[in-house]
Amino acid sequence: MRLSATAPKKDLASDDNLVPLINIVFLMLIFFMVAGQITASDAVMVQAPESLTAAQGKEHSATVLVAADGSMYLDNAEVSPDRLVEKLGNLLDEAETVDGVSVLVKADAMLPVEVLQEVLHHIKKAGLLKVALLTRQGDAE
Repeated sequence: MRLSATAPKKDLASDDNLVPLINIVFLMLIFFMVAGQITASDAVMVQAPESLTAAQGKEHSATVLVAADGSMYLDNAEVSPDRLVEKLGNLLDEAETVDGVSVLVKADAMLPVEVLQEVLHHIKKAGLLKVALLTRQGDAE
């Protein structure tokens, strides 16, 4: 006595429809990995100092980056202290009002306070009144 297999055969053609879907998913993954830069990176890596309060960020006219070695960057271009004063002064001259110009200072946490005070003095010398210091929220103890 012979038993015949009466189980339905699996249709192999249904698996062929998954190959184009997998190809599209991998292409999208590669595209977003290559083109998915959300924000522009800074000229140098800066570790912001800690703060106990959290403040809302807003749009600033310029960004001054101060590395741990004291080098300064204005909008990701390295500048000397005199050039910083000149460029910020030009930015202030182009603005409609003095209050319309604000500067964000991103200083490294390892930067000596004296160097940061010098940078803030240069910004004040340019005539700017609104300056914000970028910090990261630390643990409140």
